[in-house]
Amino acid sequence: MAILGKPMEIVMFGLENGVLEDRFGGKGAEFRVGDDMPSRSFAFRVDGVPPGTACLAGVFDDPDAIPVGGFNWIHWTFANLKDHFMGEDGSRAGGDFVQGVTSWYLGADLTREQATGYGGPDPPDREHEYRFRVFALSEPLDLEEGFFLNEMLREMRGKVLAHATAYARYSPRV
Repeated sequence: MAILGKPMEIVMFGLENGVLEDRFGGKGAEFRVGDDMPSRSFAFRVDGVPPGTACLAGVFDDPDAIPVGGFNWIHWTFANLKDHFMGEDGSRAGGDFVQGVTSWYLGADLTREQATGYGGPDPPDREHEYRFRVFALSEPLDLEEGFFLNEMLREMRGKVLAHATAYARYSPRV
């Protein structure tokens, strides 16, 4: 979405030729719960954020999971981020934002608390293309830690000033 001729843009760090580095997914070494949920989140910056933006919200998901699992796998949701960037491993470090529950909640039989925050990619069948969407919002959302994506989307209605999408690929463990 263009604002005054300057589009909002996401710069994802930890990519090489569009491929997310191993450490941010199932081929990495950091897992939140045993060997299940990859926990080291990638860094990003959002450029061209429009004036009047109170905070950012984001969704990192895997539409390529639909043929395998029957639904779009949610890997990360966050809201109320006041900065226009987040450093590497920002999900575990925390800050001035709240995070939602991921599809690891049901897909890996984790508790809602265990599945809240970044749950990196670990495709079961082939290389998947992941989508990272960030929304510039006119006001913070009334959400608590562990919210569901549908709650965030409902809260965002009428508050989105701009949005941007970036993509990254990741392949299965060998």
